[in-house]
Amino acid sequence: MSTTKNVTLPDIGDFDQVEVIEILVSIGDHVEENDSIITLENDKATMEIPAPFPGKVKSIEVKVGDQITRGDLIATFESAETDDDKEAQASTEEEPTPESNVKEGSASEVVDEVEVADKPISVETSPESHASPSIRKLARELGVNLSNIKGSGQKGRILGLDLKDHVKQIVTGSEPIEGDVEVVALSRIKKLSGKHLAKCWSDIPHVTQFDEVNIEQMEQFRAHQKARDIKLSPLVFIMKAVVQVLKQHPHFNASLDESGENLVVKKYYNLGIAMDTPEGLIVPVIRDVGKKSLIELADELAEISTRARESGLSRSEMQGAGFTISSLGGIGGTQFTPIINSPEVAILGVSRTQVKPIWNGDEFVPTATLPIALSYDHRVIDGVQGAKFMSDLNQVLKNIMEILL
Repeated sequence: MSTTKNVTLPDIGDFDQVEVIEILVSIGDHVEENDSIITLENDKATMEIPAPFPGKVKSIEVKVGDQITRGDLIATFESAETDDDKEAQASTEEEPTPESNVKEGSASEVVDEVEVADKPISVETSPESHASPSIRKLARELGVNLSNIKGSGQKGRILGLDLKDHVKQIVTGSEPIEGDVEVVALSRIKKLSGKHLAKCWSDIPHVTQFDEVNIEQMEQFRAHQKARDIKLSPLVFIMKAVVQVLKQHPHFNASLDESGENLVVKKYYNLGIAMDTPEGLIVPVIRDVGKKSLIELADELAEISTRARESGLSRSEMQGAGFTISSLGGIGGTQFTPIINSPEVAILGVSRTQVKPIWNGDEFVPTATLPIALSYDHRVIDGVQGAKFMSDLNQVLKNIMEILL
């Protein structure tokens, strides 16, 4: 008979509050004892917290960004294991000793012992052979010395992929890459956004529609405003145009609910704007775009971009979008395929303006053109709807008066 057991944060040293930076399990996962379940970070170290007993994850009581302390509830497990079973298992399993830890890692390695459900676990604080208990256990089973592996995780942490690659190299007899290499840990933002983007790419059936827009009118208007010392980037015009087209195609300004069976159509127009920062890609949200002027949008974009580069945005400022725009116009390129920001169902990619010879019926005329790409979720939007959205967006951007009115 299964029972529900609580998993709480053990004593991890003299820290009042520690931030949760990664959730390593999902509801429904079966977790073995010592499998890592969350990752914590303070100003001195990053550590993974292992499961104190095996079971099926019933609930997760923390989220990324939470500050937790000793005794806080992390998760609940469903377990069929009885106390007698646990004692029998404990008597047959080989417990790692301090000597074996030193042998596997460095002689100067420091390991802090903490108590969870009356059983000690190890949380490393040394940068040498820095790995979670589950990785150490697997390494022991495979007979691998962790000191021979250079970790690719944060602060040199040895990840499961590092261990697998090392074993694969031994089995296949492949030679290591010649020449000097450098292992650079991904920033926290890149790790979090990378996992989210990978999930979006694998879970959503993407279709991407490409087009080019004649923005000659827009460029002339921008030049006229620049002469009056009013600087307006193409992005603010695109934002206004997108809102106009979303009003004609409301299913693009929507999100799929958690079941994936209902579309939540939004009656407000908040746009996510992908921005590059020193720490990685973030997507702050500009709210009520349709109610703001071009100048107001330009000022807000400049202000939020500055704070984004300085890591000054709150979590709430990156939530609540119905549609996202990713603009690489200031960098270059002719086209790219943007990845949909789930649970949204569409995203617009914008490349760099190009001047091309366009036939006007009598002659070729140098014309400013804007490459755009629309990626959409094919579960919600079909090809005809995608093509109509792009056609309408093309017309709005081409005729600047439609934006100004």
